[in-house]
Amino acid sequence: MKTKSVLAAAAVFALALPAAAAPLRVLATFPDLADIARQVGGADVTVESIARGTEDPHQVVMRPSFVPKLNRADAVVFMGLTLEHAFLPGLLDAAVNPKMRTDSVRECVGPACIDVSAGVPILEKPATLSRSEGELHPYGNPHYNVGPQNGPLIARNIAEGFARIDPAHEADYRRNLAAYLSQLNAAIAGWEKLVAPLKGMKAVSYHKDVAYLGKFTGLDFVDTIELKPGVPPTPTHLQGLVERMKQDGVKIIVCEQHFSRESCDWLAERTGAKVAVIGVMAGAFPDADTYLKIQDHNIRAVVAAAGVAP
Repeated sequence: MKTKSVLAAAAVFALALPAAAAPLRVLATFPDLADIARQVGGADVTVESIARGTEDPHQVVMRPSFVPKLNRADAVVFMGLTLEHAFLPGLLDAAVNPKMRTDSVRECVGPACIDVSAGVPILEKPATLSRSEGELHPYGNPHYNVGPQNGPLIARNIAEGFARIDPAHEADYRRNLAAYLSQLNAAIAGWEKLVAPLKGMKAVSYHKDVAYLGKFTGLDFVDTIELKPGVPPTPTHLQGLVERMKQDGVKIIVCEQHFSRESCDWLAERTGAKVAVIGVMAGAFPDADTYLKIQDHNIRAVVAAAGVAP
């Protein structure tokens, strides 16, 4: 009888306790952002990435399965600067979540939207928006995640967004952010030492998405294998690129994982340059499924191609 009384009292006490808040349901557009969001959010969030790490960020498949997920989401973390224009606006329109919608330039707006580009020093803002110049981003180069120097700001923007949406757990987010920044800043300090010999070396890339990597490493990217952004190379352009690479002493070809290596290897054979295969987001390679790991892969790839590996 006494046992039953104790159990009954415990049940009444449990009912009187406030229910534990459910974790924030977070969708991130890219795996980098999903990983950083998990580090910052900890146990207070569940996070899923819309894009897969092996995809071209400009051609992410708009999967219908994400419509109900966005409808129920508490937050969406995105790069902005029109990088997600091929898939996020359509998903948001279909999801009809009152906390997030698209504005006149088809970006996510609303209390649940966390734009991690806030405060990032944007490079390569176009002087003209003519279609003849290829697929341009009107607000500048949106691939700032490829530069490790922008990782801390991305993490801070996510922490600010989580704290705004879920102020009850702000202290948790601040604590998690501090722990992650300690790890990230230590890695950046190590990478800075690795890339020091690269300063001033000339390189080419397949696509115009490496400006921030160039800023961090000191590599001087003089041209792209693409004729223009989003426009495949022509034989004439490739032959001219061979001559320019020889003339400028280009020794490094950066080939983004989601593009074919055929043109990269063709140029390497004719110029003696070495190919560095990089990923533009986490998950591009099986052993690089976090932001820290993809940055480490990319840094070591360009250092090895330059012939200055430790």
